[in-house]
Amino acid sequence: MAESLIHSSNHPSILLKRSESPMEVLAAITNLIVAVMDYPLGWLLALPRDVAIVLLAIGTSLLLTLVRRWTTNQDQLRRSKGDLRRLKQLLRERKRAKDKAAVVATRTSLGMVNAIRLKAEGKPLLVSLLPIILLAVWAVERLDYFPPRVGEDLIVKAYYPLSSVDQLTHLVPPAGVEMQSPAVQLVEVDPHGQQNGLATWVLRPIAPLAADLLIRHQGETAVHPVRVGGRVYAPPLCAGSGNRILATETVLRQARFLGIVPGVPALALPPWLIAYLIIVIPFVPILRRVLRVY
Repeated sequence: MAESLIHSSNHPSILLKRSESPMEVLAAITNLIVAVMDYPLGWLLALPRDVAIVLLAIGTSLLLTLVRRWTTNQDQLRRSKGDLRRLKQLLRERKRAKDKAAVVATRTSLGMVNAIRLKAEGKPLLVSLLPIILLAVWAVERLDYFPPRVGEDLIVKAYYPLSSVDQLTHLVPPAGVEMQSPAVQLVEVDPHGQQNGLATWVLRPIAPLAADLLIRHQGETAVHPVRVGGRVYAPPLCAGSGNRILATETVLRQARFLGIVPGVPALALPPWLIAYLIIVIPFVPILRRVLRVY
């Protein structure tokens, strides 16, 4: 539930009440980064998700390539690349000639040239780190899921301690939402793991919506923000009210590149990130070759 505590601070009232919490401070920083990055990148959200991921990946590849050009001695790297090619050729020739002393000397020279090239990698990596972090934070909050749509059912879940099982809980829907399941429900044992209680509601938004869902249980109220019919979605997982409501969740459709590229849940890698890496990793050397960046 740690992730849910981070997302919960997207609600301003929580930040005002307990701003000293490290998780909430982190969430506030995340919200600030996302809000700032929406200015240069928000237009991507108007495009099909696959196109947005491709453009973001290509843009990242171009950024990494240009940063390398600006922060390294390109003439030195160009000459060192030629030196490596020649030294490798000499090494093969001297191995065939069985000249051990020459082989050792060539390997020493190769090591010196590789050390020069390795040293040049540090500055581009350092300079690229900040923009890559900003891009990653924005993409995690904007590209991981599809926003809920008007007219489509939206599943809302709330999680409780086992002591709340068989007790009543109540969802207060905002205006513009039709309930497809009873608003008042009994808390049941969560069938997945059976370590907590669970209540599930089905809502159908009938108009664009940016509001809070209120979930009440035994004198406590959890607030879950929801956005429907726009370009962005509210965090799907939020903190609960404290003791009686552990967390709340809206079940959103996760974005998969071409509808097939999976994520790696064991490593906390969502599907969009796998597709992003599949594009960036080969595209960087392609751009470096096209733009003659060494």
